[in-house]
Amino acid sequence: MAKTTKTTSATTAKKEAAPKKGPVAKNASTTAKKAAPTKKAATKKPAASADPAVKLEKACKDAVAKFQKMDGGQYKEIQEKLEWCIGSYNYDKNPEGLVEYGNKAANILKEVRKDSPRKVSKKLVDDLDNALAKF
Repeated sequence: MAKTTKTTSATTAKKEAAPKKGPVAKNASTTAKKAAPTKKAATKKPAASADPAVKLEKACKDAVAKFQKMDGGQYKEIQEKLEWCIGSYNYDKNPEGLVEYGNKAANILKEVRKDSPRKVSKKLVDDLDNALAKF
């Protein structure tokens, strides 16, 4: 049998009787969230970089990296001392060794900078000096 494409009066009556659908809310809870967003409690973690000892540790690590790049045997001793002091600080959180050898490293880096300014950046020396000034 062949299908007819004619609409019968029964099908048109069903189409007219069906209510028109408007925009449907997907979920009542999502519309409520959009209307009144919930506020989260402001929980800020204390910044680790606010601690002067942490800044000094970072500056000393940068100095160690610079001494490694300079390839001078004359800087091997200060490099090893700084590495040891950084490890000691990580163990006991006592920055005395970092302060002592940080001052020595700052002086050495300043001397190298006087001789050849391109070897040592001003930022490295300033960061080390600023970190040491807080002790």
